Amino acid sequence: MDELNHWADVAAARTLQAHPEQRPITVAAGITPSGVVHIGNFREVMTVDLVARALRDRGVDVRFLYSWDDFDVFRKVPADAPDRERLERELGRSIAEVPDPWGEHDSYASHHIAAFEASLAPLGIRPEFIRQSRAYRAGRYAEGIRAALTHAATIRQILNAARERNGARSLLPDTWLPLAGFCSGCGHDDLAFGWDGQWSVHTHCNRCGHEADVDLRQGGGLKLPWRVDWPMRWGFERVCFEPGGKDHSSAGGSYDTAKDIVREVYGWVAPQYVGYDFVTLKGTAGKISSSKGGVVTVADCLEVYEPEVLRWMFASYRPNTEFQISFDLDAIKLYEDYDRAVRLAYEADDGSAKDKKRQAARRTMQLASVEHRPITPGSTPPTVVPFRHLGVVVQIFDGDLDRTVAQLQQSGAIDATPTTVAAARRRAQCAWNWVRDYAPDDFRYRIREQPADSPVPSEAVPLLSRLVQLLRDEAPATLEQALTDQFKRWSAEGIDLKQLYPVVYDRLLGREQGPKLTSLIATMGAARALPLLEASLPR
Repeated sequence: MDELNHWADVAAARTLQAHPEQRPITVAAGITPSGVVHIGNFREVMTVDLVARALRDRGVDVRFLYSWDDFDVFRKVPADAPDRERLERELGRSIAEVPDPWGEHDSYASHHIAAFEASLAPLGIRPEFIRQSRAYRAGRYAEGIRAALTHAATIRQILNAARERNGARSLLPDTWLPLAGFCSGCGHDDLAFGWDGQWSVHTHCNRCGHEADVDLRQGGGLKLPWRVDWPMRWGFERVCFEPGGKDHSSAGGSYDTAKDIVREVYGWVAPQYVGYDFVTLKGTAGKISSSKGGVVTVADCLEVYEPEVLRWMFASYRPNTEFQISFDLDAIKLYEDYDRAVRLAYEADDGSAKDKKRQAARRTMQLASVEHRPITPGSTPPTVVPFRHLGVVVQIFDGDLDRTVAQLQQSGAIDATPTTVAAARRRAQCAWNWVRDYAPDDFRYRIREQPADSPVPSEAVPLLSRLVQLLRDEAPATLEQALTDQFKRWSAEGIDLKQLYPVVYDRLLGREQGPKLTSLIATMGAARALPLLEASLPR
């Protein structure tokens, strides 16, 4: 399996080595939907998806779990949430019980869950989703909770040792029980607990005074605290691989304590682990935060980046490497890098030192493809139109994708096969979305709808006249080459084209600069360009 040379393949091999007899191999990810699930959160599910694919390539049955930790406490209202006053009153309750301020779903948690799950479908990511609020309330983890209560002293010792290593000022008292949950009266999380040593837990709400007895086997509003909940679910689901953010990966962090708890309390081993670094937004400091509002989601990224380009971006970086999501001119460079990697992946091996790069590109492209499509060395790569060029063409047609694709076919940039046309249209839509919403002002332009009424400098009139005549005479199919040849001849004659370019750009775009002039005019076509230029010539 020399071709299995990606970092995900290394993680897959390590996971199989640690669990040679376990089948299926369970891989897991999860998050608390306490706000918009952003592109930084996506790194975890993408990391697991890549490792799951690498495991399946080894012929292994894989179970891919994604846990929605929606039984967590609603602690902070995101800055951009609607109806903030109402949400402030919900603080301290389970996010699965907080009403949806958008009025679209049964809860605040469900709103964010639905949006994220929908954004995963175009990327070919299909985990088994688990709502932890439902699992806990159904009594699914009754045995796990009872085991934690039985071994409360052991858990307390593990957590206190981590606190001491981290210099904490306070330790958990001997009376501490590994329990959390919500009052069955007011729904808030300020509870005191008593355990009868069997299946019953007595709760007293410090907020409203409500008291209740909860049979763990019947479910209800009780759960384990995060540092105990995580290892409990490792043991319950027999998780073999799960990554975590670097905030969980530090010494004495939640992974450190969880691996001790799962061994001592639940008789399982900690899953193979990959710590992943943050994904940041270019121009912002620190990691992305849902509570700050204005975050970028996976759906936002798919407006600009094709699914396979977005997957490739994450597959190309090792998980412990921080990288940025950018929506400025770097979007063009990213597409250029992607297209270059595609060409490299399709090259045939020739026995040279470059073969390793080709093989690595090939494997990364397979993992990045939505359908996990392998690439045959030496086969013909798909036809792609450069993102930069599409950004020019689609603006000329004011975002009209039909006219954009028709022009690409007319110019020979693409053929008429349905697959090629569909791919060009998809990328053209991304280019238009980027231009419309994110591109810097100096990249944006609009073709004038009416001729300019300002005079042309007298020294530019003769050149403009000659350009107009060329447009009248030249056939559309050869227009760009004819313009290129003519401009070269004028330069060879010593004519300063700086007298002409700003004038033509102004007549066409209302600005003195723009995309490559020959491409601009050829794409517009003489029929559209001539009326805007002719109107500026003396009658």
